[in-house]
Amino acid sequence: MSDVATLDKLEYLQERLLAGDEYRYDERSPNTVNSLMGTVMAFIRFCHSRGWVTSVPKLERLESDEVMKGRPVTGPEFQQMLDATESVVGKRSAESWKFALRVLWESGFRIGELMDFSWNDSRHIHPIWPTQKGQFSTVIVPSSQKNGRVQEIPMLPGLAELLEQIPVKLRTGWIVNPTGMEVELQGSRHSFQPSVDDLRKLTQRYSNVAIATACGVSEAAVRKWLNRHGIQSSRSLQENAVIPANKIERLRSRAERCPGSPIRRTENRLTKERVGRVIGLIGMEAGIVVQLEDSRVQRRKKFASAHDIRRGLAQRLINAGVSAETLKVVMRHKDFATTERHYGALRSAQSAAAEISTRLAPSTEISAFVGGHKKTPPLSAEELLSLKSLLARL
Repeated sequence: MSDVATLDKLEYLQERLLAGDEYRYDERSPNTVNSLMGTVMAFIRFCHSRGWVTSVPKLERLESDEVMKGRPVTGPEFQQMLDATESVVGKRSAESWKFALRVLWESGFRIGELMDFSWNDSRHIHPIWPTQKGQFSTVIVPSSQKNGRVQEIPMLPGLAELLEQIPVKLRTGWIVNPTGMEVELQGSRHSFQPSVDDLRKLTQRYSNVAIATACGVSEAAVRKWLNRHGIQSSRSLQENAVIPANKIERLRSRAERCPGSPIRRTENRLTKERVGRVIGLIGMEAGIVVQLEDSRVQRRKKFASAHDIRRGLAQRLINAGVSAETLKVVMRHKDFATTERHYGALRSAQSAAAEISTRLAPSTEISAFVGGHKKTPPLSAEELLSLKSLLARL
């Protein structure tokens, strides 16, 4: 640790992270790099407290905009995501995914919290239903959540209505459990998985790349097959060796006669990472852009994600006039500064706009008479005659 916990090494790491090393995109945003380096620095401080390093370098944070990575999803945009769900996950799985999206929309959960939402397990996030008149439904969030606190938060009316639609006899286990999707690797109808015997023989002569090319799958898929069956690849293979076409057809023919040979798998309980990626694909399919590309600040084009749906809930609460203090409770921010930083400006702008509109709008409530009374209704003909008579006598 002493060798790598130097200012030079940390600045080099910061630079390479910003350049996009080991990343699926060409570059990282300064916000992302600051977050990653914050974790590294926290570990170095821990090492320093244990005496494993002599000092903690003073690494400067990158300049960045303190803005959300995205924006709140609107109601019409959320409907577009629902409409696009089936084309992403398939008809069989669509309803379970739409239900997951609706729970996100009505709860403001993070993706990890969504997948930790249980009907009746107190070790996980779970609902509390009222037992007395005048009580409201709430949600218990255990200390395993992001802010590390046990919290009881109000269950929003839309979420309560959504959950109450589920029959009581079905209210066990996980509340949100998107149907495990059958997926075909690389989406190719020509893909196949060799039998175990054939796979073992292939690894003695051909590389993983050659096997993957012949089977129409990715190299990662081949590695998973080998790990699953405990097969070791030969280290003395030539990477450019190609499996002959006639041999591929024989492999395919034998694979089709083996039970379960088509390259399809069923995932039962999906991970939060998998669910998050699928929701991101739904946002992309729906065409909901929440952040435009801006090369000046290393900001890439971003489509709606699960967190943007969470932001959509916060925006709806702000528009409904919910206080920032209540918003902090619902969003479960660790401190008020987070709420103020991300949503305070929105509230201030809306409040200011409302005040200006009230002040500058032409009022129909002020009478033409001095004194500021409400405008009186028009006088009848008899009242006008009486008034003229009174004025004539004065």
